[in-house]
Amino acid sequence: MCHQLSLAFTSTQNRLRTSRAFRRIDPTAESRPHTKTITSLCLSPDVKVLTVGDALLDCIANDDARGFTVEEMVEAKKWTAFPGGAPANVATACCKLGTKAAYIGCLGQDEDGDKLEALLKETGVDTSLVQRDESMPTRRVMVTRSMEGDREFGGFYEGRDADGFADCNLDLPQDDDDDAPLFANIDWVVSSTLSLAFPQSGAAVREIVRNALEQGARLYVDVNWRPVFWPDTPQGVARSEIWEFCQQAKIVKMTDEEAEWLMPGVTPEMALADPQKIHQLFFPDAFALLVTAGEKGAAYSFFLNDGTCSGKIEPFSVPVVETTGAGDAFSAGFLHALSKAMKDSPGFFYSCNAQKKKEIHELIKFAAAVGALTCTNEGAIAAQPTYEQVQAFLNNPIEVDAEIVNKI
Repeated sequence: MCHQLSLAFTSTQNRLRTSRAFRRIDPTAESRPHTKTITSLCLSPDVKVLTVGDALLDCIANDDARGFTVEEMVEAKKWTAFPGGAPANVATACCKLGTKAAYIGCLGQDEDGDKLEALLKETGVDTSLVQRDESMPTRRVMVTRSMEGDREFGGFYEGRDADGFADCNLDLPQDDDDDAPLFANIDWVVSSTLSLAFPQSGAAVREIVRNALEQGARLYVDVNWRPVFWPDTPQGVARSEIWEFCQQAKIVKMTDEEAEWLMPGVTPEMALADPQKIHQLFFPDAFALLVTAGEKGAAYSFFLNDGTCSGKIEPFSVPVVETTGAGDAFSAGFLHALSKAMKDSPGFFYSCNAQKKKEIHELIKFAAAVGALTCTNEGAIAAQPTYEQVQAFLNNPIEVDAEIVNKI
């Protein structure tokens, strides 16, 4: 769908954008008129998944820097930058699996931003709504690795503040064509919560989600709690904002540890053992609650029109290189499998019988396999498997075929 648009917006920075239209919505921003004429604003009509939020570089400790602190890995220069960011990861993983996705986010007008946008395009992601900002750089996150390969976010490149990157300046796409709304063909809009930490991007994400929902999309939220993104916000305030955002979602995903943080009184063990109870108590309007827990597996709860369905998926045994992006790959695997199931059965969420419960279990199993395979190589995006690789793995999950891993 294409729109002939013109745009007037205010900005405190010198912004650079090409063939796109955006509207600043931060009411506290100092106003200075800045006008552009826009030729078109397009999304491919086959896009079914829209992800919104951050795209960045994960600066991950090298294999020989396992157990290093951020300071140690930087001093020893033992880190490598990999493209990432939860919304970008989900978009690329969906495309690799065969579900067309688009990404909305703001990148710096720099080499990192060029590389990220080029990678998104090469992977098949629709980048029509990607924004570029001259005033701030593309975000770099420093990621340490434990001796077991698990990652931890340790801060930002060169010690920059959390709000010192281009993604904080995300604007709202201006959609003035009532006859062909911008998000009319979108089935799922996907968001993590990191962008909510900053006034401008938080307001833009909420408005994008609101517009997409009004146009018929459903919301998938990954809690994705990262305290380094909220350094000046009391955790109670951050928890409240994330909680309210999740209440709009039809699918809520979180880790077992995030369940404990978001819902006081809930333990990680409870989240895995009884996701249906948590679903009923805390997210009664959602279709599903998904809980991932790495080497402990994943649990799920679905509320269908005439019944409920819940269960657990045991973890796959794979050689873990590092786990960055595994949860995002799980989300993409879930959305790909769910989109196919809903296409084959438009009333997917209506009936609850033995066959439907089996389908749901296989759907979650597929998602878990996508996440597991992403752990077998470095880089959240580079490690993502194709649909054929996932199927080959599921046909022989006991031992990962070296050929499958080498091709990822």
